[in-house]
Amino acid sequence: MTGANVRSPVRVIRRLKLLPLVARDVENWPAFMYHYALGFVPTRAYEFRNGARLKIERGVDHVPIIEIFLRRDYGTPLDDAVIVDLGANIGVFSIYATATARNARVYAYEPMPTFYRLLQENVRLNGRTDAITCFNDGVAGETADRELYLGGASVFFPTLIPPQGQASATRTRIRCTTLDAILDANDLRRVDLLKMDIEGAEYEVLYRARACFDRIREIRMEYHDVDRKEQNVDSLKGFLTAHGYRISHERASTPTNGTLWAVRT
Repeated sequence: MTGANVRSPVRVIRRLKLLPLVARDVENWPAFMYHYALGFVPTRAYEFRNGARLKIERGVDHVPIIEIFLRRDYGTPLDDAVIVDLGANIGVFSIYATATARNARVYAYEPMPTFYRLLQENVRLNGRTDAITCFNDGVAGETADRELYLGGASVFFPTLIPPQGQASATRTRIRCTTLDAILDANDLRRVDLLKMDIEGAEYEVLYRARACFDRIREIRMEYHDVDRKEQNVDSLKGFLTAHGYRISHERASTPTNGTLWAVRT
């Protein structure tokens, strides 16, 4: 997508509609609106009214800020929560959680090296090194090295799912762990919130998990409809219900993805 397309009048006008939410939550909201509306990257961190600060390095990094700080697609964690953040990206949810919930403890997993570096930088910027533990790992259905696909015509965030019709998509080799291994390695007997935004890998992560669901009180996630068999939101809801969860929230963002919350009954 060219810079001209990013800054087309239609796109700019659509972005300006977020002004009320931006002014509500962002301290330096004029800077945010300027850079977001025109597709620019600021040189200084954004400052939020809850005390959080975030640096970004790509225009698309505004997206998780909008989802988490402005639209609150993942809600707000409770005080004293133990949180596992899968697909931590540059740290937006981890920072939001520790800025809004007292004594929250976060285990943040991000495989993309450049995102992981900025995740660590944002954790230090907010003085959260004691509250957020960062891991440069992907999460999958098994412990193994995998190809992480970085880009293509329809890929804006890294994914373990090979982009269809893009055999030459840019990729890198990463190390992956599993949900069971994460809970065991960190000695997590209780997880209050599992947050997931892993671009289609949510199915293999959950479907191949073995002995962890009785330890996870709530799951809040972004889902992606990958196929019509088992990798779609209806199959996912059936799986979670069968494992003792009640679907507490569902919202479609597009015809193929949205947010889903499930609470242990």
